[in-house]
Amino acid sequence: MTLRARDVMQANVLAVSPDMTLAALEDFFMSKRISGAPVIERGVLVGIISRSDIVRSLSLERSLSGLIDDSLTSPEEAPAAVRLPAHLEPELAARTVRDAMVADLVTVSPDTPVAEVAGLLHTHHIHRVLVTEGKAVRGVISTLDLVHLIAKGALREPQRSG
Repeated sequence: MTLRARDVMQANVLAVSPDMTLAALEDFFMSKRISGAPVIERGVLVGIISRSDIVRSLSLERSLSGLIDDSLTSPEEAPAAVRLPAHLEPELAARTVRDAMVADLVTVSPDTPVAEVAGLLHTHHIHRVLVTEGKAVRGVISTLDLVHLIAKGALREPQRSG
């Protein structure tokens, strides 16, 4: 019997708003003990966000900070700790999920074979895929879900007699 996405997905999917701040998102992730969530706006799936996206966003902020600092000071005058100019800090502190989310989604249907799901995770270098029916999110499958299946032996090929 071929396992399908519907057989292994986590059905109770917690979603977030694109207007949530990244600070609030991190608190949400910590309190719910999750590392990613679909982004829903007015009932429509518009993206996906994970802790990796937050880190990528913060790395971009730090790189921007360094570039701005390099353009404003000479190497001899560089401060010990690089900071953004004060007038930019409020804007960056208010960064939202929309600013860091991935809008180019990889989704599967509930009938997609688990082996195909694993292939998509590997090919796209992602850690979770959303299971959708039409525009509705029905579930999520993470790499950890697949590791769990392997650990309990659920992905072994059936033995053929003969």
